[in-house]
Parts: sequence; structure tokens; C-alpha cells
Amino acid sequence: MELITVATFDNMPAAHIAKGRLETEGIPCWLADENLGQTDWLYNIAVGWIKLQVAADQVVQARAILDSDLSDTLNSPQD
Repeated sequence: MELITVATFDNMPAAHIAKGRLETEGIPCWLADENLGQTDWLYNIAVGWIKLQVAADQVVQARAILDSDLSDTLNSPQD
């Protein structure tokens, strides 16, 4: 299976939040190089940060999910 990087992150919490968003929508995904940067921050730069990857046939859907902004729903009052 060919994996395509749909986003890169310079910190693990942001990478895991994005990964969770995709998994919630049913898109299997993987984080490449997530632990390397924890060893030494300079390794993150050398390898091109933490990479969120999905199967090639799910790239468009994954990018659409990651590009959506749900922040306005976070503080809305409950009906």
C-alpha cells in the first residue's frame, strides 16, 4: 500500500489530534517519525517533522477533513 503524507507537524500533540480526527471519520492513518523527534529535536528537522500519512486513495478525503475548521462549534451553547 502506498502511503501519502497529508500533513506534517513539529510536535506530537498536534499530530495526534489530527490523527484522531481522521480515525474518527474512519480513515486509517499512521504517524511517521513521531518518536524520532522526541529523542532529539534536531532529528525532527532532519527527517522533515512528524508526518501524518494515509493510503493514496484517501488523500482527498483526509485533506478535506484536516482543512475543515470546527472551532466555531466548540464554544456554542447547547440547545
